[in-house]
Amino acid sequence: MKVLIAAVLLSLAAVSASRAEVVCTLIVDATSGAVRLQEGGGCDTPTSPASTFKVPLAVMGFDAGILTGADEPAWPYKTEYKADRPDWRVTTTPTTWLRDSVLWYSRVLVATMGAERFGKYVADFEYGNADISGDPGKDNSLTRSWINSSLLITPAEQVRFVQHMLAGELPASAAAQAAVVAIMPTFKAGKWTVSGKTGTYYERNADGTFNSRRQTGWFVGWAERDGERLAFAYLIRENKKSSTGAGTRARDALLARFAKWGKGEFAWAQQPGPGVVPVIGPPQNGR
Repeated sequence: MKVLIAAVLLSLAAVSASRAEVVCTLIVDATSGAVRLQEGGGCDTPTSPASTFKVPLAVMGFDAGILTGADEPAWPYKTEYKADRPDWRVTTTPTTWLRDSVLWYSRVLVATMGAERFGKYVADFEYGNADISGDPGKDNSLTRSWINSSLLITPAEQVRFVQHMLAGELPASAAAQAAVVAIMPTFKAGKWTVSGKTGTYYERNADGTFNSRRQTGWFVGWAERDGERLAFAYLIRENKKSSTGAGTRARDALLARFAKWGKGEFAWAQQPGPGVVPVIGPPQNGR
């Protein structure tokens, strides 16, 4: 698995974090589910998964045989996809889809899968509320249901999904789950190797339009060091306009924290299972 060297400036990440409301930080032992760190009051609050939904989509795609390798299929960009970002207007593979968070690739994948199979996967995965109906009256189930629409998931549920995928326990082939683990964007943060997917969406105004000053950002994945594996979900909300997504700042802020954390420097909890438990304090030694 190719490791991307994270260009994270710790001071900038700290500034970004200070401007954001931390809805939830949830870090658990990926095997036992014991909570290592919990912050914020929103770990059980459902919200849109946005681009973090590319992770279950990738599992679906590999399991269905539509995605066949890290670089296959390489789908060419078409003008009809109307990509907002210039870097999305290129031929895209499963690896670059996750790395660059290419929306049109998700939509082509879902369309290829078909509505019936797509809906069955979401239900079988027990992913959040499993509601892929989309916006009322918009007929956008297959193109937008996971982006500030009907599909909602809590940070605790995100963590459980990661745990199940890492263990190969989702109702999909073990090979499909391993394929997604292998192509997840991966970063170095101190002595931790961190793999995860960002997600960003704009909140809606009363009239249904999107508010570019109100962003929600995710970073969901797992971290490994010296044989230890932790699953995590980090969710922030911002009230500022920015040319970059809140998910990127969520990622950088959490990577900055991992870079400061040593092995075992969490306030270790003893509770088994993946459920949310009473708040655990921040890492010891002021880190």
